[in-house]
Amino acid sequence: MMNNWLIVVFIVLSIGGRAVSAQQKSPVELELSGFNYISPVPVYLSEDDKRWLQQKKKLSVAVYEPVQPPLVLTTLTGRYRGMNADYLALIQHSLNTRISVMAYPDQADAVEALKKGEVDMVLTGLESQSWREASVQVSLSLIHSWPNLVTSLGNVMAPLQSAQRTGVAIVNHYPDVDFIRQSFPDAEIDNYGSYQEALNSVNNGRNAWFFGDSLTTSTWLSQEFSLALTTVKYWPAPQRKSYFLFLPAQQRLREIVNNTLSAIDENIHGQIAQSMIDKGNLSFLIEPLVLTPREKQWLNNHKTLRVIINPWFAPYTMVDGSQQTRGIVGDVLNLIGLQTGIQFETVVVKSNKEMVAEMKKGNWHIVQAATYDLSREDYLSFTHPFITTQFVAVIRKEESKEHALRPGNHVAISADHTLLATLKAKYSGIVWEEVENSSVALNLVATGKVDAAISNQLTARYLSEHYYPDQLSWIPLTGEEPAAISFAVPRYEPELRQILDKALDDIPQKEVLQIVSKWIRLPDVKIDTWELYNRPFYLVATLASLLVLSTLLWAVYLVREVRIRKRSQRLLKEERNRALRANEEKREFLSHMSHEIRTPVSAIMGFLELLQFSPAKFSPEDKASVDQAAQASRSLLKLIGEILDLEKIESGLLETVPQWKYPDSLIQDNIALFSALAAQKGIALRYDSRLDAREAMRLDPQLLGQVLTNIIGNAVKFTEHGDVRISAVKHEQTLVISVRDSGPGMSEEEQRRLFTAFSQGKAGEHHRGSGLGLAISRGLMRQMGGTIELQSEVNRGTTVTLSLPVQTSFDITPAVADVDAPLPVLQGTTLRVLIADDLPFSRLLLKRQLMTLGIMADEADNGEMALHYLQQGNYDLLITDLNMPVMDGIELARQVRKSNTTLVIWGLTATAQEHERKRCLSAGMNACLFKPITLSQLSHLLSGVSDTHDTIFDLERLAMLAQGNRALMLRALKDAQVENRCDLTAAYKASESGDYRQVKHHIHRINGTAQLLGVETLMKAAQSLEDKLPDAMTVTELPAELEYIQTLLDELERAIGKFTP
Repeated sequence: MMNNWLIVVFIVLSIGGRAVSAQQKSPVELELSGFNYISPVPVYLSEDDKRWLQQKKKLSVAVYEPVQPPLVLTTLTGRYRGMNADYLALIQHSLNTRISVMAYPDQADAVEALKKGEVDMVLTGLESQSWREASVQVSLSLIHSWPNLVTSLGNVMAPLQSAQRTGVAIVNHYPDVDFIRQSFPDAEIDNYGSYQEALNSVNNGRNAWFFGDSLTTSTWLSQEFSLALTTVKYWPAPQRKSYFLFLPAQQRLREIVNNTLSAIDENIHGQIAQSMIDKGNLSFLIEPLVLTPREKQWLNNHKTLRVIINPWFAPYTMVDGSQQTRGIVGDVLNLIGLQTGIQFETVVVKSNKEMVAEMKKGNWHIVQAATYDLSREDYLSFTHPFITTQFVAVIRKEESKEHALRPGNHVAISADHTLLATLKAKYSGIVWEEVENSSVALNLVATGKVDAAISNQLTARYLSEHYYPDQLSWIPLTGEEPAAISFAVPRYEPELRQILDKALDDIPQKEVLQIVSKWIRLPDVKIDTWELYNRPFYLVATLASLLVLSTLLWAVYLVREVRIRKRSQRLLKEERNRALRANEEKREFLSHMSHEIRTPVSAIMGFLELLQFSPAKFSPEDKASVDQAAQASRSLLKLIGEILDLEKIESGLLETVPQWKYPDSLIQDNIALFSALAAQKGIALRYDSRLDAREAMRLDPQLLGQVLTNIIGNAVKFTEHGDVRISAVKHEQTLVISVRDSGPGMSEEEQRRLFTAFSQGKAGEHHRGSGLGLAISRGLMRQMGGTIELQSEVNRGTTVTLSLPVQTSFDITPAVADVDAPLPVLQGTTLRVLIADDLPFSRLLLKRQLMTLGIMADEADNGEMALHYLQQGNYDLLITDLNMPVMDGIELARQVRKSNTTLVIWGLTATAQEHERKRCLSAGMNACLFKPITLSQLSHLLSGVSDTHDTIFDLERLAMLAQGNRALMLRALKDAQVENRCDLTAAYKASESGDYRQVKHHIHRINGTAQLLGVETLMKAAQSLEDKLPDAMTVTELPAELEYIQTLLDELERAIGKFTP
């Protein structure tokens, strides 16, 4: 029983499996969607054939997967499109019989359907081998495709035959291995399942080459890889073709289809192929060339032709590493070989002279692309031109195109150029430079050795884009026939010329244009110039060898001299290094000494200034002594600055900082510095300005001001009577300032040494000075790009002229410099300042200066202590020295900025250099101040620092009472507030009992405390309430007044809470 059930189940499953299998293999009818633009072809049909087709009514054609562009584009939408569809539509129209397309999963199912009579014929895909099954017959071939070779654009000039190991990609084992190894014997072949995968392996560099069929490859190149890959060669075999398959019993249908296919000519094949592929249309090869018996016989006797190639005529002719013809001519010869079966042997020549010599030997057949010239017909025969291009004159891009061939120009032209005689006669005023070829001619133009060159447009474009990008341009030669590019053959070979003419005429012009475009746009195609220059190289190498030999012989003689010289150079280098080290040590010493000297001098100047502003009464003698000491300290500081300036100028470290300024104001400010001295000496100080007051100039005001100070100061100092005249004028973009005095003047010898450091004239011997002023002034003027000139005669005075190139503008308004105001005392300020400096006298000076300005300050002798104070108290300003033990000012600023971004931080240093300022700002400081700093500068700077304390009491008055003791000030504030609270509580109680006299008593006490602390608002409120008591106040008004007093006391409480000792 169980066995019977198993049998039943097996039968059911078998029937079901067959049903599913049948469903999966069932054909699908597709809509034939071929183009109808091609007219039907005339097909010879007998009457019986016509009747048979009428009775048949419909022809059923089986097609099968996979889809293979461009034969079949897609079947997903139920439409059958592509070259197959176009041919089927043409057959349908020509036979006037509807064709039904049935799609099958694979070839086997389609053939099986043919054998079962379900379809009339099968249309195959591209097959590389003929159909061998005896039960099926094939038609004439329908579509042809030829093997081709593809590579990347960067690999185009690689040899097309190479014994080296290289990667090759193919699809479905086409072509076979033996075919590939004819070109690449050691190839590593990768077989892929699709064209996209195989071509992508070349694109990404996995393989160097791809072999495929021309139709499918062209489709993928146009669709996916047009900017990356290109075809470099075609072969005549093994071709891939498509056919119709028939059963032997369908002989009539097979003959009808064959007659139809025979009626399709080359033009129709070309139209169908052209509609599907952009380039690589080889359909013109389907029909063989129509040759005469003599021409056929000539081809049979000449299987290989020798082609003379000069590889320097790019892009027409080039050769690769295996000396095979490439470029435009190489591709055209490849197509001619496909048509005729001819093989071409390249004969490389390196010059026109060698080309003529090779032709005279007689063992040649074709000369590279040549310009068609009837004057050469005596010994050459030219084929039909296959490229036409204009003659052009090539010039440099910046040159005017209108004057390319003007008289007097030097123009390069090939020595055998067809237009040479014509152009010489037409442009007799031009100097013609005859050169080897167009490559040399264009090189002469690019390097500026000639004014122009004659070439054809394609050559000019190729060479300029590949070798001289953005350097050359060209203009057509008007009135001249275009260059007709063709092949030249011996006149005694007429059959060869006729064969070439027929082959060239058969190539579609679009294919020729595609070839030209391909070679013009290829990137990085470089010509190997070794063959061109190897003879000169060998000659130069021989001469160089002789020279080396003679040099070696001479060197034996010179060995001793060389040793001595090397020893001298070594000693010289050691001395140079010592000098450099000494100079560096001097620079470091000066910088260090400047800092060390400026620090105490700055302190001296500061204390002297405090004495000058002190309210204490000094005798005239003491005041004069203080003034003289201040003047001496300023002179010392100036000398230090001059020494440093001279060092910076000599070492090249001085930097200019140009700004927009009104030069008139700058000059007048410097003149004003010496007006008092001039008045004291009784000499006139005059200024004559011819500058436009509205015109701003871009210059370095500090450096120019320093030069003016030196020059004007010297003029006033050395002039005892007469006047000093300063004038300013602008000549074009140069500011000229002259300073003329009526002083004693100088001899020529004095003038020659005057600009040397520490030098003075005879007049200077009677005046104090360092002798650095003019040396520094000349260095500063050079740094700004200007000059300083001196003219002087003994007893006639001296004129110093400054010339400075400047930018000018009427549209820019320079920033107005701040003017130092008279010294103010910042009354009532509550700024809290912390001073950090390791030098006690520096801290003392700064603290005294701040006290003079009405500001109290705390002190710290290193950065770590200052950081502790900042963490404990609430400060508005930190003034820190940069060089301190434990923690310096730079590190202190960095630490502060980690937790406090609002505190104002000033760096204070005696090293007055720009790099110190940058160091301070980069550490987070708000400013960097250079010692010495005056009271007026400090007051001006402090006016910009905001008070972060919300105080409502008079801090200055309180500080006076507590003698600056902030802890005592805080205790006094708290005690006063306790008393205020007690008085207010008592006032509340007295008001409740109606005792207004007691209310007035307690309010009076609050008023007194407010006056003592300087709390204006509380004082006014208490005084107002006190005046109204005891009679002028109603019972309802008093609580509101007391409430207001309560509010003011709360505000005072908050202010006291923010106050820190």
